[in-house]
Amino acid sequence: MNSIKLQLFKPDESFNTLLESRGFKQIFRIENPLELGNVLSFTDSTTEPNVLFLFDTVSCDISIFTINLEILDKILDGIDFSIGFLTPYKDQIDYQNIKYKTPSFDSYFKHSETLTFKAVPLNIEEIILKHLKKYYNTLRNNFGIFDSFYLPIDNKEEIIKKLNENIDENVKSLTIEDSEYVNNNWPYKSDESIHFIKWACSQEVSASYRIKNEETGENELVSWILMYPDASIGSLFSDTKYRGKGFARKVSSLIILKKLQSQPKQLPYLFIKTDNVPSQSLMRSLGFKTDTQVKWIVCSNK
Repeated sequence: MNSIKLQLFKPDESFNTLLESRGFKQIFRIENPLELGNVLSFTDSTTEPNVLFLFDTVSCDISIFTINLEILDKILDGIDFSIGFLTPYKDQIDYQNIKYKTPSFDSYFKHSETLTFKAVPLNIEEIILKHLKKYYNTLRNNFGIFDSFYLPIDNKEEIIKKLNENIDENVKSLTIEDSEYVNNNWPYKSDESIHFIKWACSQEVSASYRIKNEETGENELVSWILMYPDASIGSLFSDTKYRGKGFARKVSSLIILKKLQSQPKQLPYLFIKTDNVPSQSLMRSLGFKTDTQVKWIVCSNK
């Protein structure tokens, strides 16, 4: 197989238009993180792109977008993951302009113990697995299938009005002081997850709901939702004692409002497991539409 090398580059708005004209799907999933600025971008060609890789400098995972499976196959064949995905670009990366990177970022300049491909379209799953099994002992893709949702914003004023009707004075942004508690309740908690959670809890685009504990007199954190570094929203959580009280709707409404304020040109989007009926129903009721289905792939030598 004649492999193809990726090139590191800095895309502008015209590149997004070029991607759309060439038939790339889910452009909102590309525009959102590029605007947020927590990604390194790689492509096979800046003039006639067939493949785009986005490496998240906060969560250190990879998103892949393609219109040509044959070229993606050749690109993955040309990546030597044994030396680290970022190693060939070490001297090209503009470190000064990376807004935020976690301590684990540096591990991707060598053979990292774990590597995650997020929101993988089902049609490229097998291609990724075929190439990564050469470098990792364990490939996990059994996290379930997720629906990709986006919120149309054609009638933004009406959306904002309806969202405001759902919130009250008890719903506010998360704070950095919440990070330990949130991390301890995160279903994907790991040795490195606290770094991402601290980043997420320090963002204005987040939401939490607190109620007064009658025994202690303190405000208790009972529900929250985060923004991920790729600008998607998720990790909706409500304490089991307080479910069914509408708190999830309140925090979801606030984070969508904040997302519309911070990135007014971008579509809010998220991923929900296909069997998570309560969350799917909630987001549909808030106006979200399904787009496609994706999976997560985690490669590991641990």
